[in-house]
Amino acid sequence: MLAVNRLHANGSAEEQISAELRVLIDVFATLPGFRRARAGRCFDEPDVWILLSEWENVGTYRRALSSYAVKTSGYPVFVRIVDEPGAYEVLLSSG
Repeated sequence: MLAVNRLHANGSAEEQISAELRVLIDVFATLPGFRRARAGRCFDEPDVWILLSEWENVGTYRRALSSYAVKTSGYPVFVRIVDEPGAYEVLLSSG
C-alpha cells in the first residue's frame, strides 16, 4: 500500500524540512511492514512537499503511525501535513 502525504513547509528552509523528513523516514525503516519512502518538493510550488511511503499493507502502516517512536519523532512533519485521505491500495504496478 502507498501512503501519500502532502505537506506545507510554511516558509521553513529546505534543510529543516529535509532533516525532519529524514528523521521520520529513519524511524519508519525500523518498523515491521515498511518497504521504502521518498520525499520531495513540488517544482511549481516550492512550499509544497510530499512524503510517499510504501508498506506491506494498510494494517502495518496504521500500526506504525500509532507507535510511540513515530508519534514523537514525526511530530514536526505531522503538523505540516494537509488533512486529506492518504492511504492508497496499489492496483497497478510495473517493475
